[in-house]
Parts: sequence; structure tokens; C-alpha cells
Amino acid sequence: MIVEIQGVDFINKGGELMTHAIVQHVASLPGNNIVAAHLRMGNFQQRAKTGLHHLSWVYYEKAPWVGSVIDGFSRFIPKPLLNSLKITTNSQIYAVLDASGFTYGDQQGARMIEIMANRTKRWKKEGKKLILLPQAFGPFQKKAVKEAFLEILKNADFVFARDPVSYHYLMELECSQSKIKIAPDFTNLVKGEIPPYFQSNSRQGCIVPNYRMIQRTSSAEKENYLSFLTFCTKYLIKKGIEPFALIHETNRDYELALQLQSEVGVAIKIIQEPNPLYIKGILGNCFIVIGSRFHSLVSTLSQGVPCMGTGWSHKYQMLFEDYNCSDSLVSPIDSPDKISNLLDKLIEEPSRSELIAGINAGATEQKKRSTQMWRDVDHFLGF
Repeated sequence: MIVEIQGVDFINKGGELMTHAIVQHVASLPGNNIVAAHLRMGNFQQRAKTGLHHLSWVYYEKAPWVGSVIDGFSRFIPKPLLNSLKITTNSQIYAVLDASGFTYGDQQGARMIEIMANRTKRWKKEGKKLILLPQAFGPFQKKAVKEAFLEILKNADFVFARDPVSYHYLMELECSQSKIKIAPDFTNLVKGEIPPYFQSNSRQGCIVPNYRMIQRTSSAEKENYLSFLTFCTKYLIKKGIEPFALIHETNRDYELALQLQSEVGVAIKIIQEPNPLYIKGILGNCFIVIGSRFHSLVSTLSQGVPCMGTGWSHKYQMLFEDYNCSDSLVSPIDSPDKISNLLDKLIEEPSRSELIAGINAGATEQKKRSTQMWRDVDHFLGF
């Protein structure tokens, strides 16, 4: 079986971690099973390093015919050469797995949803199966967003909402509700790796900044976000914890980390790690994490590490509820007393051990649910 992966890239480390999760799972199934990605998803080296095959297709909206031209040309290449180069043609794709994360909703706008709707029409016409893997959805108040997403729902075979709020938004739509299920973020099943350069010790605190906290929050939260990170970092130092910043996605996150360095007045270490498995390994070996990137928080909580989170959408609240630590999600405009009191609970005993026990119980349950999600997908695909 050959499946195509959609909705992820090599810029967002959360998306790349989802890619690893899909590749690992598909490879574990009986037989010779392959995950392929189109030619505009990274480059040949990035795809090969992640275990992906190269789909002889590009999605180029200004000239949609380019994909079929490239795919048609590949048919003239001898099959043994295609196999040796790990190139897959469009006709070989049996199913499409969409792991977009958070694309379908009013906050993202209609353009990408309309683009995906057009792709799903083609996949349906070609007889391909389409599964939307666990992700956040909604709301769908904007007419163009709603109409485009309804087209996607019509063409999809299975849709997994990542949380009850997303599920509720889907239930409000006029669609076949039998194809919609709830399952958590499935990267909780991926095992992290500790990079050789990372020296783990018992008192390291990781700060994961997110520039979207400045883009997508209220004016008060936006203005206070850097001050919030600064306060937390200084508090960790006061408590004898060595802080460092971990960049989970973009250059703008790195710029925030540099600003944090300046505000703290201490040359805290900044780690820019391109390998998402190493990133997860680092997060799993910290004493405490203060993060705003969704998948950094999934990676932290799924490994039983106490953390304080901030977020800009409902997906953050749902995540912390799943891991039995909803009080650990805060706002940048919360009072210093509230923040310091929570940090004390995460750092000091006996509250720390009690929190860890609750997080681990949540992690066990969420991993069971992710395993069941894959069973449902596998059964549908014929395994």
C-alpha cells in the first residue's frame, strides 16, 4: 500500500514530528507499505531522511496542470529506476492522510481550505481514500470557510477531531456525522532521541517561545508576552534552575529568544535543533518546560514532564485537560503572583510529584486513544 501525506512540512517541527509518526506507523504494518510526499514538500534530502518516497506531483495553484505533466513524464522512466530512486507515481497512491494540525477554521481564512477542497475533488474522482487525521477544527462562521470545508467533508472517508471543541464545531455542520470521531494528537506515540550534545541534568528549564502569541492574541496579551517569558525565566534562575530556550519552528521564534536573552540580562543558551526527534528527546529530559508551541507541549506532557503553557486557540486548553493539568495553562496577562505560585507547584514537593502522577495517568490514556485511532485507520485501509 502507498499513501500520500498532506498538510505537513519541514518548517513546522510539529508537522515534521507528525510526518515521523505516520512513516513509523505505516512501516510497522504487514507488507511493503510506503508514505510518499509531493515534490514541493521539502527537498529530496529532507524527504529521504524522514523515510518518505517522492511523489511525482507538485501542487502549484497558479498552474495546476504542472502536477499532471510531471506525473505523466515519470511514466516514461523505467520502473526499476523509479523504484531505486524511491519515486512514486500518482496512480500508485491508494489513500491520502491529511495531518494539517490546525488549518480548517475561520482563524486560518478560506484560501488554503478552498485549495484543499479542490484537491479532495480530484482524489475522490481518482478513487483515493481520504482520512483527516486528528487535528483542531473550527469555528466555521465565515461563509467561504464553511462552504469549502463542507466540500472536504463530503470527499473524506474519516475525520478525526483532536478535541471535544473541534468535534462540536464539526457536529454543527451539515455532514455525515458517522465518519467523524475523536482522537488525540498522535505524536504522543513517537519516541524522542537525546542528541549527543545535550547534557541532561536534574535542574534544566526549557523555554519554548512562539511568535504567534504576538500575532494571534489580544493586544494586552501581545504586549505582555515577552515580559511574561522574562518573568518566568528570571524566576527559574531564582529557584536554582538553569534555563535555556528551544526553537521549535521559525526564525521569528529565534528572534523572540534573542529578545528574551536581552531582557533577562543573562546569556541563556538557545538551541536550534532541526531534528524533531531530538527536540522531543530534549523536552523529555527537562526538569520543567514553559512553552507556547502546541507540539512542544504535547511532547512534554506525553513524557510526564511538568510544564506551564500559554496558547492562542482552544486546542491548548483541550490539551491540558487531556493530561489532567488544566491549571497549568496560563495567560501572559495573569498576575506575577499567580505565575510564581504555579511555578512553585511545578518545582517543589509534594505538589510536583502529584502533578507528575496526574500527567502520567493522562499520558497513558491519550496513548491508548492514539493506538485505537490507528487501529480504526488500519482496519479501514484493509489491515
